[in-house]
Amino acid sequence: MKELILLIDSMTNEERLAFYAFAKARNRRSDVKNIKLFQLIENGVTTDLATRLYGDENQNALYALTKRLRDNLIDFTASHGLETESDEEMQLLKNLLASRIFFEKGLHKLGFKILKKAIQKAHKLELYALLNEMYHTLLQHAHKNPSVQLDLVIEEYQSNLKNQLAEAHLMTAYAFIKEDLQTGDQDVEEVIDRHLKPYGIKLNAAFGFKSLYTLMTIAVETATIKSDYYSAAHFMEEAYHIVNTKKDLATRHLYYHIAILKLMSMTYFRNKNFDKAQEFLSLMGSQLKLENGKYMKTMGDDYYHLKALIEIYTGELVNGMKTLSHINHSTPESELTSIMAYFQKEDYAKCSLIMRSLSHSDDFYEKRAGFNWVIKRNIIEILILIERNQPDLVESRMRSFNKRYRKRLIEKKEKRVLSYLKLLRLYYDTPHQVTTDAFYNKVEKSFDWIGADREDIFVMSFYAWLKAKMQSRPLYEVTLELTNL
Repeated sequence: MKELILLIDSMTNEERLAFYAFAKARNRRSDVKNIKLFQLIENGVTTDLATRLYGDENQNALYALTKRLRDNLIDFTASHGLETESDEEMQLLKNLLASRIFFEKGLHKLGFKILKKAIQKAHKLELYALLNEMYHTLLQHAHKNPSVQLDLVIEEYQSNLKNQLAEAHLMTAYAFIKEDLQTGDQDVEEVIDRHLKPYGIKLNAAFGFKSLYTLMTIAVETATIKSDYYSAAHFMEEAYHIVNTKKDLATRHLYYHIAILKLMSMTYFRNKNFDKAQEFLSLMGSQLKLENGKYMKTMGDDYYHLKALIEIYTGELVNGMKTLSHINHSTPESELTSIMAYFQKEDYAKCSLIMRSLSHSDDFYEKRAGFNWVIKRNIIEILILIERNQPDLVESRMRSFNKRYRKRLIEKKEKRVLSYLKLLRLYYDTPHQVTTDAFYNKVEKSFDWIGADREDIFVMSFYAWLKAKMQSRPLYEVTLELTNL
């Protein structure tokens, strides 16, 4: 059961909706319990499941149902995952299998013809693992074709093995990089270089789109955890430079190309370089239209979320709010952006309304959106309660936040969050002092500012609220002033 819960918890909203359709298409009856069990676990109900489903403690039936649902999810994950694979890659795999069948049937000429073309295309697509299988097949049957230059084939095969080994080394390094960056205060580029060096791996043109995407994802995930996109920027630019040298392969690796463009846009946005963020977002939009918009369903919401964020922070708040309405399947991240947008508009009643839709526990959201998201959600909730003048709830939320997260924030070297909450309490207890020099000096001494160019955009947004109170100015005006320096 624990395995099933973890599997469902790991699914995105889009994947869950797709699974409903998948399961309904497979079920033979309209009233089936596998979907009911999925819905219960999805909503955080993990106790008394047998009673809820069968009306009694029928543990044997529940065990069988759990196994069936797990098998359904595994089948769905495999079939759904194929949607992100390149059509050309899938076709090459089919060609490889077809060539093997032709060899077994004695149709050698046809087998060699198909295999030769498949190898040429796989080379262009940098599909090293698939190429390895193709060379195995070619070497196995080379004696049946006198025109095959065995020395040349072996040379190509060994060269491909080196590329495949480099990919394997990258995955090994990836595991250590992730482990290092999750703990401790370390520079992203330095950690990546340290783990690539033992294998002689450097960022260069030998990396394929998938490998580059893997490394760039590490950098962005770590930057998100640390709220430090500034340190990751140089590495991201170097990695994208390599992507840019492979423009002729971009459409053949469309999924990874779109995903890389999204990472680049997000990196520039979080570093407040809105022009570059928009440039990459526009490229992402044009790529999403290719192949009849096949990836719009899986990545369109990410595009609109990024577009809305850029609009909100470049003075187009209303347009940003309209753009958010184009998101088909909301996520905790996009919901929090909606709250933030209405907060900038100072429509606190609407903020509260959307906040109520985020009804799950902090633990639930931490698994899906991360620790930083949970912290931002708690802070903005306190700010909304302050604005709506609900003293009992403000006191309760502040107390529970400190009790739950104080130790973890100190361990993560995020004492500024705790300093900020102290200032919020001081403001709420004595609002008339917020415009005084004494309060201003207290704010200045409470924060360890790292410079406008390096400071995280969302950290600045929270500070903007406090500064707006100190200067008696509109919140959105102050936010734009701080984030567009």
